[in-house]
Amino acid sequence: MCGITGVMCSKESNVGELLIKMLKALQHRGTESTGVAIYSKEANSEDEYIFRIFVKDIVGAISKISTAIASAGGDIRNISIQLVNGYGLDKYLVKVKSNSLKNIVQNINSTGIAKVISVGRNMDIIKDTCSVAEFEEKYNISGMKGIFGLGHVRFSTESRVDLLHAHPFQSFDYPDISVVHNGQITNYWKLRGMLERQGINFMTENDSELIVHYIVRKLNAGLSLYEALSESVKELDGPFSYIVATSTEIGMVRDKLGLRPLLIYEDEDVLAAASEEVALRIVGRHGVIRNLKPGEVVCWKQKN
Repeated sequence: MCGITGVMCSKESNVGELLIKMLKALQHRGTESTGVAIYSKEANSEDEYIFRIFVKDIVGAISKISTAIASAGGDIRNISIQLVNGYGLDKYLVKVKSNSLKNIVQNINSTGIAKVISVGRNMDIIKDTCSVAEFEEKYNISGMKGIFGLGHVRFSTESRVDLLHAHPFQSFDYPDISVVHNGQITNYWKLRGMLERQGINFMTENDSELIVHYIVRKLNAGLSLYEALSESVKELDGPFSYIVATSTEIGMVRDKLGLRPLLIYEDEDVLAAASEEVALRIVGRHGVIRNLKPGEVVCWKQKN
C-alpha cells in the first residue's frame, strides 16, 4: 500500500516543498521509508554528473571515495557533505565521460564504505528509512527547487527495509531515470532472470527495481517512454501502478486490471499524479482530477 507522487511545473518552482506536502498527505500509506527524485530545469554542463552517495561516517571516507572516482577517470568539481545519524548522504559533482560512469559506480561501491544512490545530470535522489516529517527535518527537501520530481512513502510487502531498498530506484545504464512504484510484480523472478542474462546487475531484491531496468532496456532499444510503458502493461504481471521520470519527461501507468490506484491532476501551471486525491488537492484546485483507466499510459514532457 505504498504512496507515490509525481509533479511537473511549467517553470522552476518549489518542487521539493510540493512533494513533501503531497507525501505527508499520503503518510498513512507507508511509514518505513521516504524518498524523492528532484529534477532541475537545466542539466549540468556536458560530462558533469551529480553522484548521490550513501557513506559510512568514518575517518578517511572522503579520501577513499575521491580515489575511487579519480582512478576511473573522474574529476571532482564539488562535494557537499550531508551527515545524518552516523552516516552520510553526500553529493559529488563529477566531470567524467558518460562511458566511464559505470566504472566510477563500481569503484565507489567496492570501497566497502559507500554505495551510489543515483547518478544524473539534472536529477538528485534522496531517500531514507524514516517518516516524511523526519525526512524533511534531516534533508530540508522543501528548500530544493526544480521543474519536476517524484516522491514515495513505503509500506513493504516484500524485501527488507533499508536505504537501498527505499524508493525511488534508478539505473546506472541510463542516468537521470527514476521510478516510484506501488504494488507487486508477480513475474519478478522470471523477468529478473531474463534481464540478468542480458547483463543487468541488480542492487536489491525489491521488485520495484525490476521496473526501472525493464524500462531502460526498452529505451535503449529505441522505444519512446510512452512505448516502453505501454509494453510494460503487457509484460509485467500483478497489481501495480508506477511513475517514471527521465531528464525531460514523466510517465505513469496503471496495471491492466486497475488493481492499484493512480490519479492525475492537470492545469496550465502544474501536472501531478498521486495514489490518492487528497495529495492532488494540495497541488491545485482549479484543474481536472481523474483516475487513470486500467492499463492506461500517460506521459508529460517538460516545456521549453
